[in-house]
Amino acid sequence: MDIITNPQNYNICFSIASLLLLDIIFIVNSTESGFAGRQKSIFTMLIIDAMVLNTAGFLHNLWISDRVFRSLVSEDMNNYFIIIEKMCSYFMGYLSMIYVIAIFRLDLDATWKKVLLALPALYSLAFYPIGLVTGKLFYFEGEDLHYYYPIGATVNISLILYFIFAGYLYAKYGRSLSTEKIIALIAYYLIMLGGVPVRIITKSSSIFEFSVSLALLLCVYTFQNPSEFTDNISGASTKNALNFVVSNSLLQKKFFSIFGIAIERLDVLIGGESIEAASELLSQITAYLRQFGSEGNVYYMDDSNFMILFPEVDPEDSVIQNAAQKIKKRFKDPWMMNGKEVKLFESPYVIGFPDEVDTPEKFAEVRGVIAKALQRHKREILRVSDLNLKHVEYDKKIDSIVRHAIDDKLLEVYYQPIYSPQKGCYNSCEALLRLRDPQLGFISPAVFMPVAERNGMVIAIDRFVLDEVCKMLSETDAVDRGLEYVEVNLSVVDCIQADLADRIWKTMEKYGIGSRQINFEITETYQDGISSVMDENIDKMIEKGLSFSMDDFGTGYSNLARISSLPVELFKLDKSIVQSAFESETSYMVMLNLVKIIKSLKKEIVAEGVETDEQAKQIIRLGIDHIQGFFYARPMPRKQFLDFIGLNNK
Repeated sequence: MDIITNPQNYNICFSIASLLLLDIIFIVNSTESGFAGRQKSIFTMLIIDAMVLNTAGFLHNLWISDRVFRSLVSEDMNNYFIIIEKMCSYFMGYLSMIYVIAIFRLDLDATWKKVLLALPALYSLAFYPIGLVTGKLFYFEGEDLHYYYPIGATVNISLILYFIFAGYLYAKYGRSLSTEKIIALIAYYLIMLGGVPVRIITKSSSIFEFSVSLALLLCVYTFQNPSEFTDNISGASTKNALNFVVSNSLLQKKFFSIFGIAIERLDVLIGGESIEAASELLSQITAYLRQFGSEGNVYYMDDSNFMILFPEVDPEDSVIQNAAQKIKKRFKDPWMMNGKEVKLFESPYVIGFPDEVDTPEKFAEVRGVIAKALQRHKREILRVSDLNLKHVEYDKKIDSIVRHAIDDKLLEVYYQPIYSPQKGCYNSCEALLRLRDPQLGFISPAVFMPVAERNGMVIAIDRFVLDEVCKMLSETDAVDRGLEYVEVNLSVVDCIQADLADRIWKTMEKYGIGSRQINFEITETYQDGISSVMDENIDKMIEKGLSFSMDDFGTGYSNLARISSLPVELFKLDKSIVQSAFESETSYMVMLNLVKIIKSLKKEIVAEGVETDEQAKQIIRLGIDHIQGFFYARPMPRKQFLDFIGLNNK
């Protein structure tokens, strides 16, 4: 035990610590099942080489320090320990080099390139057997190895050449890595090289070996960390992985195509479900798509998009056309989630690199334009050539405006009065958001709200609107002027936030607003079971006495047979339904039957988009409860709205 506990035997302690560290690294690397391929294979070889290196070094140090071990092992055997330790250290340089090449996904396709890369290591490895046989390159003196100079110095040529080559790769391809990754790569080499002068000064090989273990530990938690490049829920590669591959492949001037599958409302569908349920659905999709892409080339982008990378394939290639047909056919059948069948709708698109997209920045821009284009696209596969990229800069400007709209005080809540024929007054209104930019002027909600949903600002905007409405009700005499309640829109994104119900109730309590003074509008995209969180939020709010209306009714996915089960008191007939009803008899009958069905369920109806006196009279004859439209009043700012209802509700 003294051989370990004696502080003088620090070489032994370093060797043991290094071997224990390598055991941990090996276990962690072996258990990471989500990370595979050439990079992991090379890293495993690095670990094994380091283990042999450290074991040989440990036995050498043990031979020096322990008389019992020295009596059991001959001096010649100890010399072999030294030779093995030296050879492994130089082989480590070669393995480190091909590890960096694997990280940058470089292809050494030509045999001469592979031979050229291996030559320095082969020279250093051959140096020791040749020297051992000839006795002309080095000699042993006691427990140390000594070189015959100047030829002995040439053994380090491999380390020098590999270090220079690594610096070249960092300079050329480092842009494809994050700052953290390039720092980690540099640190990997510096830690290893830092052990060399320490080894010379202290005459201790164990310190160098310990630095090797530290360098590998750094790698196992950076480059070998599967959580960054493999999504644990879907099993597909991540957005970070795709961005790295795209950036690196463009730097290497490779040509390839990315086939994308945008799945309608997938993020909403899984947003409120358990991780297990979401994983069940996403894993099915990933497993199916893997038949079209090699290992690691299927990506899940966290925005309802899956992508498949096709190396050295043109967008017009039959491989992509065949994949599109098979995927389209599969999506006609249901998928399973939480023990239930789920119907998904996909929209395919393809991007060619570098002909259509030649930079990572352009890739991000094109994806944003594609997301909009897919909403109206009807072709089999959307191509970049189908897109109008002239508006990319405009879209980027809108995104910036929306991100800072609240802080820059660009938002204002307008109120559109809603007329009640039965009461003969304007007893309610809808809160509508307006955005005015100093340079662009008014920006339509149809333009900025989809942007807000994409960049995550929609939740903050919903909160802003509710806060402004509550302020209006508490700070003015709107109630005394006949206003009974205000309709406030809730986005689907907001509805799946776990704290929605509590947050809304706290805001209303803050301003002393009663539960019947606000009616929340949800769009017709709401369906039973679309999100358990959404269902729970609505149930909690109903328990508090809050009410809901179905906005844009008649334009979405609702099944008329299940209207009675929806948790709403009001149905708002969409403007398109109302307008078309006065253009054809068939459309009028559709609206008439909708009114009869809703009325039979004892629900109230709001008709939107009423613009003429004729439309208003006919709507009133149908017995519709509330009317909203330009014929009665346009949306107006707070003060003008208060003046309007004060004047018209006398």
